[in-house]
Amino acid sequence: MRWVWALFLFSLALAQGPTYEEWTKYLLSAPDYRLEQVLKGKWPYLEVLRKDRLRDYQGGATTPEAQAHEFYLPLSSLEATQEVARDLRKAWQRFEERYYWRVITELNNPAFWFAYCLAGVKGPELNPPLPEFKLMVPSEGVDTAFLQAATRSSPLDLGTWASAGLHKLDKYLPVPQVDPKEFCDGLEMQILPLMYIPGFKILIQGQEVFRTPEYPSQPLWFNWDEANARVERAMQKALTDYYADYLKEVSQILLTPRPSTPQDLLSLLPRDFRSLGSPKAYLPVPWQGHLLGAGSVVAPVYTELFPADLPALWNQVQAIWNTYKGLIDRAGTEVEKAYLYVHFYRSAKTLFDSRAFLGLPGVDTLKENLKNLVNAPLRALTGAIPVLKGCAGDLDRVVSCAATALMTLDQAVKAKGEVEKLTGGKPQNEPLKAKEAPGLWKFEEAKRWLPPSSLPVYEAFGYATFFQATNFLEVTTVPDIRNVDLSQVNLGNWMGWAWSQLSRLVVYWHVPLTIDIRVEYCPPCVIAYPSLPLEGPVQPLGVPPYVLPFALERTHWRWVSVPEGYEVPGVRGAPYTLVSDLSAYALDLRALYRPLLGR
Repeated sequence: MRWVWALFLFSLALAQGPTYEEWTKYLLSAPDYRLEQVLKGKWPYLEVLRKDRLRDYQGGATTPEAQAHEFYLPLSSLEATQEVARDLRKAWQRFEERYYWRVITELNNPAFWFAYCLAGVKGPELNPPLPEFKLMVPSEGVDTAFLQAATRSSPLDLGTWASAGLHKLDKYLPVPQVDPKEFCDGLEMQILPLMYIPGFKILIQGQEVFRTPEYPSQPLWFNWDEANARVERAMQKALTDYYADYLKEVSQILLTPRPSTPQDLLSLLPRDFRSLGSPKAYLPVPWQGHLLGAGSVVAPVYTELFPADLPALWNQVQAIWNTYKGLIDRAGTEVEKAYLYVHFYRSAKTLFDSRAFLGLPGVDTLKENLKNLVNAPLRALTGAIPVLKGCAGDLDRVVSCAATALMTLDQAVKAKGEVEKLTGGKPQNEPLKAKEAPGLWKFEEAKRWLPPSSLPVYEAFGYATFFQATNFLEVTTVPDIRNVDLSQVNLGNWMGWAWSQLSRLVVYWHVPLTIDIRVEYCPPCVIAYPSLPLEGPVQPLGVPPYVLPFALERTHWRWVSVPEGYEVPGVRGAPYTLVSDLSAYALDLRALYRPLLGR
């Protein structure tokens, strides 16, 4: 058993993911969301730029590396990525079941061998539900200055990986939920060496006259050496063969497009805006792949190609407004609030003025709703900030005037001019731009809290949401002892967690006996026979390591939103590249996507 604990401790020392500074920096660039191209049979995509190569290219470099600074990523449907997440869950559940039942069956051979390997007793098939979408705001991606400002008054939830707490079974049953053939491979009936001499008690005419020590909880004798050998042998089998199957299955899930041919994908695209809907497709892009230390597999996602439901679209725009306003109210100055109202209005108006909405009943109502949302707070700010006081007229004029005035203020900040005269004597710390942000940095950082959406919303507001999957080194147990949601402390939650732990302990099940000696009139004779134990059922005997350790890679997934012009977090190397260990599981995806994208 020493090798298990050595691996456990070694993995504990290494259980850290890559840091943000280690990732090659790619920028989310101009996405091709032109719906007319979709109607011509071209799949929507977005573009990312390799920053260092772009800089060399702009400097006049003509090397192949400098030329290859643009990469095109096809979009996938949110629902399809949720299905991928469900399949990743199922792959883990299959490994977890095979791991436990191999150990417990080999330990309790021959009884369990007869029940499972010979008789084939099993429970229902694994069928996890579609995982809930959860947006993660990655701490490694958020600008630290924004984070400090936003958390100054109260904590700000950055979210967790969507896969957190999901590496478990939906139900822990006393029978396997996989075909016994999956854990009985190479396992034969084994009677010798003898495992134990059961504990027993003797009754004469119903009166106890003798019992073995610690009856019924302990056998009279137990073969600890053989028990340890069986457990270690089964664990080695699971953590090599079954774990290799898990890695293979995960790779196939992540790197296989759905559908897998350009013809099937293009057949999902209709020929008019109103029928675009949400074609279900998963088109992964490996960024060196998901293995530990490599990078991740990514897929930018859409909820629908075109938002035909206008009331639902308005609800989404209003939710974006609430997200923005909550963050800027917490972290922004008066000038930054004015910037928010101006540029939110411009983004939403660009969305509603899209040609796809031209003449559609209800669009004018959305425009009026937008004016009502922004008009009063923006006018209040224009009266309070000197540089904006000259802005008057209808809302469009006010917004245009304010945008020009904010550009003036931006220039004053960059030139370190007399900003106080423009803002009424109030100090402003980098009120408009910081670092490489394409706009107000707080306005851009807030986009990390925006949910996945349709193509026109992405284009108008300048962001996109990515599905990402990657491996992390985990040091835990199976089932994961950490899988208890402390935010939902209730009896049912705790009972479910306790049952998952107790039902998967490594135990040998022994049967204590009762020998009941009675005088029967048959004619008179003495009969001694064993009977069911009178002081409890079959008893468990814990065998080291008592719980199953796990100290290897597991695949996690998340959805993250990235502002346009910002770096894509969680990736390393280059898009469409694979580490050598994954080359057997992926097609040439760049070649597959080329006829789809027309690039």
